Amino acid sequence: MDKTTIKALDGSTFDVWIFCHAKPKATIQILHGMAEHCLRYQALAEMLRNEGYRVIMHNHRGHGERRPVGHYADSRAGAPGGWDLLLDDVLRAQDALCGSEPRILLGHSMGSFIAQAWAMRYGEKLAALILSGSNSQPAFMLNAGLTLAKLMKAVRGGRHPSRTMDTLSFGSFNRAFRPPRTDFDWLSRDHQQVDAYIADPQCGHLCTLQMWCDMLTGIKSISGTENLKIIPTQLPLYIFGGDHDPVGRMGAGLKTLSQQYQLSGHNQVTLKLYAEGRHEMLNETNREEVCTDLLNWLNTLFENNTTEPYEHHHQPHI
Repeated sequence: MDKTTIKALDGSTFDVWIFCHAKPKATIQILHGMAEHCLRYQALAEMLRNEGYRVIMHNHRGHGERRPVGHYADSRAGAPGGWDLLLDDVLRAQDALCGSEPRILLGHSMGSFIAQAWAMRYGEKLAALILSGSNSQPAFMLNAGLTLAKLMKAVRGGRHPSRTMDTLSFGSFNRAFRPPRTDFDWLSRDHQQVDAYIADPQCGHLCTLQMWCDMLTGIKSISGTENLKIIPTQLPLYIFGGDHDPVGRMGAGLKTLSQQYQLSGHNQVTLKLYAEGRHEMLNETNREEVCTDLLNWLNTLFENNTTEPYEHHHQPHI
C-alpha cells in the first residue's frame, strides 16, 4: 500500500492510499460512508488488488485525518460548497492516479450518494458504478430533513455538531434488532466488526449542521428518475445490500433504487439483496460470499468487454 498527497480545489491537501498492480484490469476508487474512514476498506482493497485491480481511496472531508471532524466545508458566498468540493476531491484523486485503464467507482452508504452525484457530472469517465448500502429516499423525507437542518443551522451555526440530526436519522435503526447488544447492532451481525467500529476513534462521530445541509442537498440532486437519466444509460450498475439494512429500508429502498434506474433507461442494472444482511455487507458474517459475488460481477464485465468509458457529458438536473 502506497500513499500520495493531492492538492484540493480550495488549497487544502488530502492523502490518497494506493493499492498498486503492475497491469490493472481497471482502477477501482472506493468512497467510504458517513462517520467512518477509508482504511476500514483495506481488506477489500487488498482482495481486489490480488484479483488484478488497482485500488485508490481517500477520506472525505470531515472524516479520518481531515478536520474539522464531521464537516465538509464552511458555506461562503462565491465559494464552492461542501458537496461540490467532495466531488472535486474524487475527480482530482482519479485524474492524478489513473491511466488509460477503465475506471470504476464503488461507494458505500454516503459514498454511494457521492458516487451517483459524481457519475451525473463525469459519467463519461466511468466504466462501471457499484453501490453498497444505498437507498432511495422519498422526496418529502429529504425535504423535511433539509428544512430542519437549515432551521437549526440558523440558530446554532453551521459548525455545530448536531446530535438531534444524528438521532433523527439513525436513532431508530436498532429497533429491529432486539434485545440490542450495542447502539450499532444495525451495522452487522458480526459482533467483532461492530465492536471494532465502536472502538475506532475515527468512527461514529457527530456531523455538523452545515454538513447535513450539504449532504441532504446533494442527495436531493440524485433523487428520482429524471435525475438518474443524466447518468449514462449504458453504464453497468451493481447495487447490493442486506434486506435487514435500515438505511436501505429493509431492502425496499434498494429495490426502489434499482427500479428507478431501469425506468430511467439504464439497461445493465444488477441488484443483489442478502437475506438477513445488515448495513455493512462487506463486514457481514457472509462477507466472503459478498466479495465473491462482487468479483464475479466484475469479471463478467471484462469477459463481455463492457468496460469502455462513455463519450457523452451532462449537467445534473436539480
